[in-house]
Amino acid sequence: MNLGQAGLMRSFFENDQFGSVQWRIGQGRTTVGTATAPGAPTTGYADGTTDVIVPLSFMHMLPDGRSDLLFSLRGTFANGDDNRVELDGEIMRFDLQYLRYPSANTMLGVGAFVEQTNLEIVGAGSIDHDGGGIRVDLLNKFGERWGVAARAEYSWGDTTTQVAVGPGLKLRHAQGDDRFYTQAEVIGTFHHQDLGVAPEGWALHPILGVQYQRNFLEETADSFGEVSSGVVGDTEDYGTLWGHLRLEKEIRPGSASPNLLLGIEHEYVNDLDLFVDERTYAVLGAGVSMTLEKGSRLELSYTRHQGLQDNRSNQALAAIMSWNF
Repeated sequence: MNLGQAGLMRSFFENDQFGSVQWRIGQGRTTVGTATAPGAPTTGYADGTTDVIVPLSFMHMLPDGRSDLLFSLRGTFANGDDNRVELDGEIMRFDLQYLRYPSANTMLGVGAFVEQTNLEIVGAGSIDHDGGGIRVDLLNKFGERWGVAARAEYSWGDTTTQVAVGPGLKLRHAQGDDRFYTQAEVIGTFHHQDLGVAPEGWALHPILGVQYQRNFLEETADSFGEVSSGVVGDTEDYGTLWGHLRLEKEIRPGSASPNLLLGIEHEYVNDLDLFVDERTYAVLGAGVSMTLEKGSRLELSYTRHQGLQDNRSNQALAAIMSWNF
């Protein structure tokens, strides 16, 4: 069983959790900023978005046969729900990574990325972010049925927020906005002969995951001379734990492989949850993929994170294309 069959390469390429975290932080900042404005209501806030995500990746094997170069471009197109605070827009990111395989059971990765975010605060203003950073990855199959996929990245960036404060008047605030993000998943792989509940011809992947993010916000003066950092201070912490079950049909290359996802997710820290009470989410997903020649892959998938109190949700449709050459 290789890293792909063990579910580790899926975790490496997949950015559903990372994207959910970035959206919740951005929405949380905007909600706190809105609710703490003079005369603004402090109740009745909810968050929701529907995203279309298009990740494209190109992997090239180097002459040594034990390493790859990976080029990735991901576009996220967000359409916020019609709530009191609504964010619409796009997020673009490009990664270049060097991947090394010390053994058949291990992959190490190091790379750099650039990113750009352009969001509209519907009826109120805009948020623009430009950044770049470094990312490291580790995949390791440490047992017959278990493996771990871990990543960490640091991004240096600048964010400019513009908000209408009156007829013809806009408040503009530009500041440094850096982040540290890390994530790890322990992933199992069981077949019918290992676990009777797994259907024949399918692989059952139990997944336990954790992520943590800290943002670092520069203290600067806005266009009215008011000095501030973030809406809750110069740092923001956000972290989640999750447990998933993924069922995936194992097929030969060239055939369609359906998959199903069911799970639970819980926030263990969220500095921006002052006005939207939502800590626990049901996670539901489904998709179909096809492996082509040389390991190239196509996938169409849908994932929804639904808050159990119905105050926050995010859903995404992803069209994933990966080519090896």
